[in-house]
Amino acid sequence: MSEDTATETSIETPESDHPAVGRLKDRFEDEVLEVVDAMGQTTVVCQKGRITEILSFLRDEPDLKYDRLNDLTAIDYQDHPHRDPSLPRFDVVYSLYSHPNNTRLRLRAQVADDDCRIDSATSVWRGAEWPEREAFDMFGLRFDGHSDLRRCLMPHNFEYYPLRKDYPLKGKGERDIIAPDDPGFSANPFAGIEEEVEDALSSERMVLNLGPQHPATHGTLRLQLELDGERIARCIPDIGYLHTGFEKLGEHHTFNQFVTVTDRMNYLSPLCNNIAYAGSVERLMGLEVPERANAIRVILWELSRIADHMVWLGTHALDIGAFTVFLYTFEQRERCYNIFELVTGARLTTSYTRIGGLGWDVPENFREVILDFTAQFPNAMEEVERLLTRNRIWIDRTKDIGVISAEDAIDWNMTGPMLRGSGVDYDIRKAEPYLNYADYDFDIPVGENGDTYDRYLVRMEELNQSMRIIEQAINNLPGGPVKVEDSKVILPEKQQVDFGMESLIHHFKVIMDGHGLTPPLGDSYLPTESPNGELGFHVVSNGTGYAHRMRVRAPSFMNYQAFSQMVEGLLVSDAIAVLGSFNIIAGELDR
Repeated sequence: MSEDTATETSIETPESDHPAVGRLKDRFEDEVLEVVDAMGQTTVVCQKGRITEILSFLRDEPDLKYDRLNDLTAIDYQDHPHRDPSLPRFDVVYSLYSHPNNTRLRLRAQVADDDCRIDSATSVWRGAEWPEREAFDMFGLRFDGHSDLRRCLMPHNFEYYPLRKDYPLKGKGERDIIAPDDPGFSANPFAGIEEEVEDALSSERMVLNLGPQHPATHGTLRLQLELDGERIARCIPDIGYLHTGFEKLGEHHTFNQFVTVTDRMNYLSPLCNNIAYAGSVERLMGLEVPERANAIRVILWELSRIADHMVWLGTHALDIGAFTVFLYTFEQRERCYNIFELVTGARLTTSYTRIGGLGWDVPENFREVILDFTAQFPNAMEEVERLLTRNRIWIDRTKDIGVISAEDAIDWNMTGPMLRGSGVDYDIRKAEPYLNYADYDFDIPVGENGDTYDRYLVRMEELNQSMRIIEQAINNLPGGPVKVEDSKVILPEKQQVDFGMESLIHHFKVIMDGHGLTPPLGDSYLPTESPNGELGFHVVSNGTGYAHRMRVRAPSFMNYQAFSQMVEGLLVSDAIAVLGSFNIIAGELDR
């Protein structure tokens, strides 16, 4: 493959040392088209005809055991300046992870524009259900064998596919994109449930809408519940109420501009979004961030985890009826926000991270402020534990409620506290360290029963471990710069711009279109452990100052798929408790 037609930054490596590549070539020789090793990741490009066989092979082989479909999405290569026009327009991208072997593998199956169909992976992993619906919704790809292939983010009568390259950023007029309803079409998935029972008059089955205007759904979540008396017979989550098109915006903002967009995704821990995104671009560009910047990022990351968990704990308890806890946790959240404001100048959408480091150094009293917070935080959490952990009402409302096994959690593509609550000892900070997490001593709390109570205990212990990490980082905070010394990447200091012509030129070139950050051809992905689970940005570069594809692997979207299974057979009031244990952030869910 020539440089003009390559889609990766490295030369094709037919003899990859990845353990799965040789096995795939031996078993599916005619299906494997290309193997690429780049950015510390291996990608196998294959035909689409036997994709489910390939995926099943990778899952079931004992020495490979790719037991989790980490993500599934698509890439539209139309107008890519370095894509061979004779190749199919779309790639369906499967990102796989093996828990037993701690290895990752990416597959790309090619799909032509005139035959936008491929077999569904739902027969291999249940966690493919929502990602395939999303790919259908955004790209118009059909997944044969999917049991419920309908739009999930856009209205059911939306006529276009927003992430296709021929769909403009500003879209079309409202009259052009929303088709009139088909008189024979019903958007209600429970239509006709009366016909499913022998005696509709004596049946207690009914349909209940829970949310989005409901205090326990926090504004933008809707659950359609089919009830048999007080028991939930069937549950269908309806999402998309806060769909803001972050991935489309990622293709129309420069790499630096997109930092401010990531703030708005998980707005309870925006610094985690910033740092995760910056890390993917830095990996793509081969940038080594200074150690001081890494240490500060770790401190702010763990403070963001604490702030996020405080909102989860306060609102989770409030939804179940424990009001006092809400007051304790929101006081601690405000203390975290005071630190963010001191460092970044903003409390919520900070936009403090830069590709290549941080916007500026922390203030001189940073260490004292952090140690003051860590000194008082354990006592506050002891008060919360005294209120909840052995409280009989709390235990009755959460124990053995919303149970999911370790096998099912992996099958549904769960990560973070949801997965660890089911007994899976997996944390990216330990398994695949990023920043400088490998330098810190901390433990990974793991549950046993996979219920709402265990997920509560896991997050409570995570708060203690975050304290350990923060104290180690602040007590060993290195000196030095907080950004790379590369004038083509980082903006010069403001004072230098005011008085130096060379700095003014660098400032102009970094900011202006066509002169700013231009990562090399290729793609990169950095998995990170956000408060809710694995967060990652799959950045596909076409060699310009704009990403060709910006995929967000959001933990809330992946985790929430399993909610229906977990609440069936429970009471309506139990659904509130289970929903709270998910800590779904709507901006991250809908993106």
